[in-house]
Amino acid sequence: MSEGERKRWALVSATGVLTGLGHGFGAFAVSALLKPLAVDLETGRGAVSMAIGLGRLVSGLSSPLVGRITDLHGPRLIVIGGMMLSAFGLFVLAFVQTELGLYAAWSLLFSAGTAAGFTVALDKLVVATAARKRGMALAVRFSISAVVATLIVPVVSLMVESIGWRQTCLAWAVILLLLIPIPAIWFRRELIAENVKGERPAPLASHASTVPPKSQSFLRDTNFWLIAVALCAQASVTTGLTVHLLPLMTDHGLDPVFAGTLFGAMILMTIPVRLLAGFVADRMHPRLLPALLGGLIALEGLAICSFPLAPGLPSVLVVVCALGTAAGAPMVLVLVICNELFGQSSFGTIQGSLMMVQVPGTMLAPALAGYVHDFTGSYALVIAGFGIVLIAGGSTLGFVRIPGRR
Repeated sequence: MSEGERKRWALVSATGVLTGLGHGFGAFAVSALLKPLAVDLETGRGAVSMAIGLGRLVSGLSSPLVGRITDLHGPRLIVIGGMMLSAFGLFVLAFVQTELGLYAAWSLLFSAGTAAGFTVALDKLVVATAARKRGMALAVRFSISAVVATLIVPVVSLMVESIGWRQTCLAWAVILLLLIPIPAIWFRRELIAENVKGERPAPLASHASTVPPKSQSFLRDTNFWLIAVALCAQASVTTGLTVHLLPLMTDHGLDPVFAGTLFGAMILMTIPVRLLAGFVADRMHPRLLPALLGGLIALEGLAICSFPLAPGLPSVLVVVCALGTAAGAPMVLVLVICNELFGQSSFGTIQGSLMMVQVPGTMLAPALAGYVHDFTGSYALVIAGFGIVLIAGGSTLGFVRIPGRR
């Protein structure tokens, strides 16, 4: 491996670490905070889930703007700003005493910071620096993120059990601030250009290209909306289940720390699936990728339907395995499909728009699961609905048509 290749893969690895520690905390480790937050603030799981869902709303609505800024000015400043805002949100969260404070700290500050610092901008950076093996580069990024998230879930669970959720939030805010030198030093334009020398990378700023991007008309493209519907279904169900997965497991008798470890193992299961998806995406004909993705989403829906048919610890483990094996591939395949359909010059804007379209589902799914549990005392009914949504969402990808490799 040449020096340039080592630098490129190091850059990809750095984005995975950042996403795992930042987005991983908000998407996965937050499940460890759900019960103690509800008890401490004297509210129900539904209210806490609503705050998490509103955070998805803020994140989704801000994603197109984050993507556009990244397309125009590169990732460095937007990532640094997002990391600082995320840390500030966790600091504020550590001192909240009311539901309103929870909404301000988590739903607004932390969620907006996560969208800016750990998602779209870093994806754009990887796509722009990996002209070859783009699918594998994305798979490695998400796999490293999954490894980091796997490690932090039991760590956060143990921290909550030993020092409390407030001190855990303060400690994580400090960790995010200590990571800021990575983008501050490494994401400078001249270093990125050096790292990708000889790879013909796409420009990080759209004004560097004189060719009008095809993505300017993506909102009028039926393929975009078919992909958006399927991705919304998958993201909504994944969000709704992961937020409540630790409570679901502890409700069926598992120790909280062991449940956190099992949760981490679920995330770890996504790694081979992501790597396989990246390998396949780089070699399979692009026209076959939508059908592959649709089949994975539909199979995930069928698997989680086992829980409402036979609620219990065995079916809980089936849900965990289904999330781990079927939730790893979608984002890799979606990004490759979008690149084939729309090109790279406005990749950040398109991805941000896809994330915004997911907002209604990702915002409502955690709250819906929480309120259904509060009223029925079980997650069976809502999980059955989640399975049907996944099957329907996966079916829509059968109508996506890719004309050919760009």
